Amino acid sequence: MRITLRRALAATAALGVLLGGGVALSGCGASATVDPVAQAAEVTGRQAGARMSLSVQFSSPALPSGFGITASGYIDPLKRTEVMNMDLSGVPGISALPGGGSNVQMIFEYPVLYMNMPFLAGRLPEGKTWMEIDVSKAAQAAGLDSSQLSSVDQWDPSQYLNFLRGSSGSVVAVDRETVDGVLTTHYRANLEVGKVVEHLSGEQQASAKAALEKLGVAGTLPVDVWVDGQGRVRREVLTLGGAAGAGAGAAAAVSGTITVDFLSFGPVPPVAVPPASEVFNATSLAAGGAKAGSSGGL
Repeated sequence: MRITLRRALAATAALGVLLGGGVALSGCGASATVDPVAQAAEVTGRQAGARMSLSVQFSSPALPSGFGITASGYIDPLKRTEVMNMDLSGVPGISALPGGGSNVQMIFEYPVLYMNMPFLAGRLPEGKTWMEIDVSKAAQAAGLDSSQLSSVDQWDPSQYLNFLRGSSGSVVAVDRETVDGVLTTHYRANLEVGKVVEHLSGEQQASAKAALEKLGVAGTLPVDVWVDGQGRVRREVLTLGGAAGAGAGAAAAVSGTITVDFLSFGPVPPVAVPPASEVFNATSLAAGGAKAGSSGGL
């Protein structure tokens, strides 16, 4: 079970490796395309802000209860801010951790990430309930680009929008369907991992390819996308098939889905960062972990 849980966590981490740092809902490198899926990614990326939700669900013969994470919140790409609340109750063993509690709060005000994790209660200095990580400083200290700190990004729903820019162009219109009360067109496509990876730096390409090869998703990823009448993505579902990875037994195979809903678009509230008296600066710890991770892989 421990191996399979690591593989489920690695699945979302490997996807995060591809996506780059910071709040990525801004349209970077937008170009004209006739591919409705890739075009929807560009249109959505130009919105002023968005309220979003995320659901990560994995299953395996070695995980009888499955593995699940949900999150919801909002982002402001112009100010590079984000607020996200995560529910980890679907992660096996989370309730047994010291301090209990499965809800995690994340606040991002570039370049600083704040995290409140109840299961770390008692492990932080007295009076501290939040951890603070300066992504830019941590990356610099670890000898990395800030976009390589994928552990920051892998739970960010907006990051998965970038995947759609890797659409293979073979898109099928499935039907007209209603999502969260909005009439949409449901498209089905395959995402070419290589088309997403090619936009990364050389060092990032190598780490992303290695991570995905371990998960057996180095070629294509099936995706379903629901696009509204204004050409914006309303729902995206990535499917990870039961590839166990090189050398792993069939019992460790992991399959699952990552679902992102764009609930609404437009201005969002400003973020309110926690008071300094409640914050523990963990930038140096994050830098050490990032440096170790870059040399040791997933």
